[in-house]
Amino acid sequence: MKKLLILGSDFGTISVVREAHRQGYYVIVADLMEESPTKKEADEAWLISTTAIDELEQKCHETGITAIMFGASDFNISNARVLCKRLGLPIYCDDDITWEVVRDKRAFKKLCAEVDAPIATDYELNDNNYKKAADSILFPVVVKPSDKSGNRGMNYCSSKEEFIKAYQAAREISDRSIIVERQLVGEEFNVHYALADGEASLLYFTATHHEPGQPYNLYSFKCTTSNHLRQYIKEVNESVVEVIKKAGCKEGIAWVDVMRDQDGKFYLLEMGYRFGGVMTYVPYEHVSGFNTVRWMLDIACGKKHVKTDLPRPLSQAYTSMAASYHLFTRHAGTVGDMRGLDEIANMEGVFIDIPKRIGSSVRDKTGIGLLGVYAKDADEMCQKITEINRLLSVTDEKGRNLIIKFDDTKAILQEYRDGLKDFYTAV
Repeated sequence: MKKLLILGSDFGTISVVREAHRQGYYVIVADLMEESPTKKEADEAWLISTTAIDELEQKCHETGITAIMFGASDFNISNARVLCKRLGLPIYCDDDITWEVVRDKRAFKKLCAEVDAPIATDYELNDNNYKKAADSILFPVVVKPSDKSGNRGMNYCSSKEEFIKAYQAAREISDRSIIVERQLVGEEFNVHYALADGEASLLYFTATHHEPGQPYNLYSFKCTTSNHLRQYIKEVNESVVEVIKKAGCKEGIAWVDVMRDQDGKFYLLEMGYRFGGVMTYVPYEHVSGFNTVRWMLDIACGKKHVKTDLPRPLSQAYTSMAASYHLFTRHAGTVGDMRGLDEIANMEGVFIDIPKRIGSSVRDKTGIGLLGVYAKDADEMCQKITEINRLLSVTDEKGRNLIIKFDDTKAILQEYRDGLKDFYTAV
């Protein structure tokens, strides 16, 4: 029997369980969570830390594990890389140099510069000169550690005082270089690629949205969009493909975050060589027919994709939509009650990926989970958002609303119409 071990109950792992079951796998999940939605759907659960490589190696030998997977977690992928090498099992990101490059924003910016891909101007600072150099910085700037994801340690600074405080805060959570770069202002996009035999094919292009009144970089809603897609393909796509190749990424999936600045140009922010945390690729299968989870599971099982297996690069406007509705907390606390999930799960074109459940402790402005949504067009997408908001209730132990709901449907409709207009009225 084929046996799959999944490290962690992160975003995306529940989708891996479901796809593995469709492929006939016996699925085991290992981490230190007593229970999780992923463990509930798996065939077996191990209460073993994903860092306990010796213990996991022994259990894998005893159990006859034939493949290892994970979700959207650099931490658990790093553990899987070690475990796979010990067991002689395939993993798409086995090259050590590539793995370090794609996780380090400084190394990524260096690659971009080498292929002339657009990036924000940054200041070469270190722990010895950052205070003195603060007098010559042109504000506003962004300060962020080079090795953290999910906006951890990132701050926007408009003054010398804010900059010094932000630099020190970033240093507290990282021993790598601290990036200080010109603050871009504009729309942010996530762009995903499928990889095979050293080639990269543009898979999908998503826009990010925050709930009005909430922090700009707290992206509650991400959806496929045609708005500015033509410009991205024309001006940026080829250089991004070169960056992916130069990094050494040969198979699997990769993504980049880009921003369209107020100057009307795209700039690359960072890249990833794993599942994206917002999981838009799960509902995106309904848009394109490409199953990203199956693509990654195939690789974990030893299948080598070739160039002809790649999907045709995205080159036309979307009519249907795929989206991820990310549920961020309003404040720190403990999840006291969750209502409406059963009704939402029965909605057509909606899936639930919420690792945090009743009793989970949560920090301020962090994600407890997400909802993947597919719709035939923007009107239907907005109807589903409205219905989800009506049904969903998450409160803390004191009965207070715990989550930020996204309801800026006007922005979604406008963006959708602008995107279609951009494609179909272009000469």
